[in-house]
Amino acid sequence: MPNRKEVFISLQNMHQLPTPSPTAIEIMKLCRSDTSSLDDIAQLVQVDPTLSAEILKYANSAFLATGAQVASVQRAAVKLGMQTISRLALCLSLFASNRQGRCRGFDYSGFWSASLARAVAGKALARRSGSFDPDELFSCALLSHMGELVLASIFPEEYEIILNEQTSAEERRTMERLRFDIDSAELAAELFLDWGLPAPFALAAAFHEELETSELGESTTRKAAELLHLACRISLLCQGFRPAIDWFEETETMAAKLIGTTEKLSTVVDAITSQWQEWGKTFALPTRSCPPYDEIRNG
Repeated sequence: MPNRKEVFISLQNMHQLPTPSPTAIEIMKLCRSDTSSLDDIAQLVQVDPTLSAEILKYANSAFLATGAQVASVQRAAVKLGMQTISRLALCLSLFASNRQGRCRGFDYSGFWSASLARAVAGKALARRSGSFDPDELFSCALLSHMGELVLASIFPEEYEIILNEQTSAEERRTMERLRFDIDSAELAAELFLDWGLPAPFALAAAFHEELETSELGESTTRKAAELLHLACRISLLCQGFRPAIDWFEETETMAAKLIGTTEKLSTVVDAITSQWQEWGKTFALPTRSCPPYDEIRNG
C-alpha cells in the first residue's frame, strides 16, 4: 500500500487539487526570500483586486482591534507584517476560489463557515495562551480541514457516497482511507507541507482529532494540536452541536490547561461566537444565532 506522500503526489498529478492563486504563490515565494521587503509584497498584492479586497477586510476587521482603519494595501502590509500577509494570501485565495464545487453531498458554504469558526477560535485561544502567534493559529485552523475539500473536488461522486453515510468523523476517515488510500486529515498535512507551512502545524492539522497518537510527541506540535482541538470543540457549539455534560467538563479541563483559569470559558466562547458572526457578515458566509455558553451547558 502506498504511503500518504506517494498518494498525495499521485493526486497532484491529476491537476485537480485546490490551489492558491498565482499571486498568492508568488507572495509566499517572496516571503521566503531574504531580499524581499513589505513594499515588494504590497505591490504584488495590488495586482490582484480580489485578494487586495480580502486582505483589506481582514486588516480593518474589528477582530484585530489595533487602531485606525487602513485604505491601502501598503498600510495593511505594515499593520499585519510580511508573514501574516503571506499566510492570509494563501488562505484567502483558497477561500475565494473554492466557494462552490461539483460534489452535491458537500456543503461548501457550511464548510467555510465551520472553518471560519475554527479560525476565529484558534486565534482567540492562541492570544490567551501566549504560545503561538494568533495569526498563525488563525491560518492553521482555517485550513485544517482542507483535505475534505480536496476529496470533494477530486472525487465528487465517490465522496458524496461517503458523506451520505452520516458516520462519525473517525468512521468517515476510515472509509476515506479504504476508498482513496489516504484520509482527509492526512491530506491536510500534505497540503500544509506542500504550501511551505511549518511542519508542526501540518502535524497539528493531521492529528488534532487524534490527540492520543504518538506522532505529536510532547513538543510545541502537541500544544498546537491541543489548541486546534479546543478550537474545533468551540466551533461545534457555534454550529449547533448540543453535547452531554461530560463533553463540557472535558472541554473546560482542556481549556484550563491550555489558556489558564483567569477568564471563564463561557466568556471566551461567547466572545468567539460573536466574532464569528461578525466575520461571517464580512466574508458573506452563513452563521447562526447561538445561545450563551452557560445556557447551552446547563440546558
